[in-house]
Amino acid sequence: MAFKKVLLLSVVFAHQALSTPILEPRIFQTISTRDTAILFDAPAFQDPKNPNNYVASFRAFAFKNLVDISDVVDDLVDFIEGFGINIGNSLNILENHAQLFGAIGLPFKEIPVRIDGCSIQAELDETELLPNLGMLEQDLSVGTCKTGPLNAQVVLESPDTRKFQAVVFPSPPTGFGIISDIDDTIKISNVLDTVATIKSTFLEEPRFVPGMPDLYKSLKTSLQSPQFIYLSGSPFQLYPTLRQFINTNYQPGPILLQNLTFVNIPGVLNFIQGTPFDFKSERINTIHGWYPAKKFLSIGDSTQSDPEIYAAAFKRFGGNFIQCIWIRKVDGAANSNERFAAAFAGVPANKFRIFTDPAELMGINVAAGEC
Repeated sequence: MAFKKVLLLSVVFAHQALSTPILEPRIFQTISTRDTAILFDAPAFQDPKNPNNYVASFRAFAFKNLVDISDVVDDLVDFIEGFGINIGNSLNILENHAQLFGAIGLPFKEIPVRIDGCSIQAELDETELLPNLGMLEQDLSVGTCKTGPLNAQVVLESPDTRKFQAVVFPSPPTGFGIISDIDDTIKISNVLDTVATIKSTFLEEPRFVPGMPDLYKSLKTSLQSPQFIYLSGSPFQLYPTLRQFINTNYQPGPILLQNLTFVNIPGVLNFIQGTPFDFKSERINTIHGWYPAKKFLSIGDSTQSDPEIYAAAFKRFGGNFIQCIWIRKVDGAANSNERFAAAFAGVPANKFRIFTDPAELMGINVAAGEC
């Protein structure tokens, strides 16, 4: 099976990289015409060492497609049909969503980045070997920047004219931001139903939760262009699909997803349907490090552990950071009063709201302290 080939090739490639003499790492340095890279949209925040400068939190992935995408699609078809699901006319959608699932990460790749509107070109460190093969995460000063969003791209060596592009979102240290979950908060994912999750992930174009695009549009105005940050337990292989969905229906912003660099199909499903308490909590800690003086509205749903995650963040950092929590109540989830009472124990009642219809939230003056 192709996915077994991906996993095997990943292990073999990592072993070969480990066996390469330390004195000869230069062969891995640049992104060649045989390689591919993704530069993820990045937040940028005030440099604590120099308030006139910004620091961008970069994330990039260098890879090769060592397995033919048709083999990956064949494996996905076998997996999906094993649940009694008819692929029907959705093969083109499946092929589009599967593009990154045949990717093998490349370690030791340097990824220089140019940001239009910032004074410093970022020279990122080499991509990782282990545990996140081919991935790179790094905070770097980008100097003084114009107000964003700002276009960024990987600097490739001539004659390579491909464009690996992203957007950098500078945001001031104060004001408002929004931390938003994705699955079943703004996108219909049906994470409580395995068959429906498979369909929404691989066989359907993403669909927004009714009313949520209008709500987010209103928040952009009422909170004066807050920093939108999207946080999901889904694997980064879904990033292109989720980015297009968010940029089409919502306010653009950085999307923080989990690393899944050794691919297997059940693992993808587990990531989507799992309870990513530690991952989301750690990312919220990181967001607090970026913007310790900014106030955040946190929006999630009741299917997984968003109430517990956001409440824990409120108790950890206080109401000056997590100013308000909105939880969408999803049919079929654990929506008991006892669950919410336990989750929000220690959080003032005027700091969170459980809602069903996004229209309930229109007109709430979060900027004035309402929730």
